[in-house]
Amino acid sequence: MSYKKIKNMTAAILLGCAVLSQSCTSWLDITPEAQVNDKKIFSTPQGFKDVLNGIYITASGEKLYANNLLFGFTDVLAQYYAIPDETHEFAQLAKYQYKDVNISPKIDEMWLELYFCIANCNILLERLEEVGPDFFEDERTYYILHGEARALRAFFHFDLLRLFAPYDFSSEAKPAIPYVKEARPAIAPQLTPAKFVEYALEDVNAAIALLKEDPILTGKDITGMDNGYLANRNFHLNYYAAVGLKARICLYAGNTKDAYDAANEVILAQQNSDLFPWVKTEDITTTTIELRDRTFSTEHLFAFNTNKLGEYIKGYFRETSTPLISRILPAELYEPDDYRNALYEIYSGSANVLTKFWQLESVYVSGQGLVRPKRDRMPGIRIAEMYYIATEALKDSNIGEAITTLNMLRAYRGLPGLSNLSKEELQKELEMEYYRELIGEGQVFFYHKRINTKMIATANAAYVLPMPDDEIDLGQRQ
Repeated sequence: MSYKKIKNMTAAILLGCAVLSQSCTSWLDITPEAQVNDKKIFSTPQGFKDVLNGIYITASGEKLYANNLLFGFTDVLAQYYAIPDETHEFAQLAKYQYKDVNISPKIDEMWLELYFCIANCNILLERLEEVGPDFFEDERTYYILHGEARALRAFFHFDLLRLFAPYDFSSEAKPAIPYVKEARPAIAPQLTPAKFVEYALEDVNAAIALLKEDPILTGKDITGMDNGYLANRNFHLNYYAAVGLKARICLYAGNTKDAYDAANEVILAQQNSDLFPWVKTEDITTTTIELRDRTFSTEHLFAFNTNKLGEYIKGYFRETSTPLISRILPAELYEPDDYRNALYEIYSGSANVLTKFWQLESVYVSGQGLVRPKRDRMPGIRIAEMYYIATEALKDSNIGEAITTLNMLRAYRGLPGLSNLSKEELQKELEMEYYRELIGEGQVFFYHKRINTKMIATANAAYVLPMPDDEIDLGQRQ
């Protein structure tokens, strides 16, 4: 890729993180020439952890996974919302007007920010290779850091592919976007989607191998180990999240066998190891609305920890007189007994307002005192998607088992099982499930791209975002 705007990326490692978190400022040693003494950053094991945490913090910002790539940009493209009028900030985006003066900068910032995160993954990986596992008191820390960085590199690249490249895995496909695997600022070559996915799966498979000592997989007691660094694995791209990412990539590339195997590994972990348990019904439907588990947090394979989420949803779902309303009303989307209906409430006089990302304060509960709600998290990958992937992957070879797999999820949403569906009917039901389950999580637009929906709602879908002009000019892109 071209690094004009981020040519000093290596020197400015995680500079954005220094703004986002006071704890990050100590990672940097900026000289008058804005150079970072990365030898100092990487002189201790803690420095490596801090850099990885900084990548997560950057990704959890509003430009990426706390707005644009979840409830914002990508969900507008999926036609989730009924745009109130032509003056709304999403009006032109909903029409796929990517060159609009207000839309183009958002596209550029997503491109730059994702490659910025990738560059920092590359720097971290390069330094890890230099020091080796003996640098760390517990070599498991080395392998876990290494595995997470490889998985994150694939995660960010894959979203770039889904945004900026045509869906074309044929032998005639043209080169699209670059997969960057080196820390040095240089122009990486454009790759076809098939070659790009090959690189992404190479990273994911390496990550899965490196994460074999992940406590979420081994089940080992990590209490007090490494100052608690290996706790809260759901806020890291852990072993099972990497396997889930593999399932997502393989299905997108049309490799249904590997997609099923990966998704089923996660499903079996849920069923046999008590991981990613289904959200409790009472935690969704409780009349103490402040305490509703709105993102189904127990089901997260991987989530972004976003402590500014309350600020980011202002003007969309909270603190506005005109909150966004779903285009398909809940009464039309959900069956009457579906627990997910509880995610829609009345706000500012408007009914059917999505509450998934409301950030409410602690509430007094009799006998318990002040109770803090589950908040400050944006789902990255959830267990429900694994059931959808497994269902679709089985559809052509064993439709009975495919329906059974989908019915497992339906049972935990308060719904009866389906039966006697054709492949076409099952696919349509899956599409509706994506809308029901994944609203606000940025995945439905990519679903439509994968199955090549010509028109979403009343708009002719445009599935390839334009590269930034600087990238085309200075990177000599096709």
